[in-house]
Amino acid sequence: MSNIKPDTRVTAQEADADIDSYLALKAIPGYTPHNPAHSVEAATAAYNELLAAEEDVLLAENALAAARDAVMDGRRALRNVILGAKNEVRVIYGVSSNELASLGIKKKSDYARHSSTARKTDGDTSAAPGNH
Repeated sequence: MSNIKPDTRVTAQEADADIDSYLALKAIPGYTPHNPAHSVEAATAAYNELLAAEEDVLLAENALAAARDAVMDGRRALRNVILGAKNEVRVIYGVSSNELASLGIKKKSDYARHSSTARKTDGDTSAAPGNH
């Protein structure tokens, strides 16, 4: 019978305390439990399983970090090529070309042009610049 529920989460502090207890248990001379599931040998097997699982986690985390680095390198490489290609399309086809627009860049001719003349309001010419 287990002393804890199978879905109980053991904190890092509890695990560290259990490891300390395991090391102390190994040092007790003549320890012979009534239940063999609580023997030093059983504790040693559980401790070795824990070490193997922690090693697996460390290796998996390192593999994940390497995979994330590879993804970022791939993103940078693609970004570099695409930015260069967009500049090439600008040079080859022009800043108002459909080819440039197909790459998601707004044509220069699509930008609104601002008028330099002042608008008159309600026929009042005194509001226009230069009429003081």
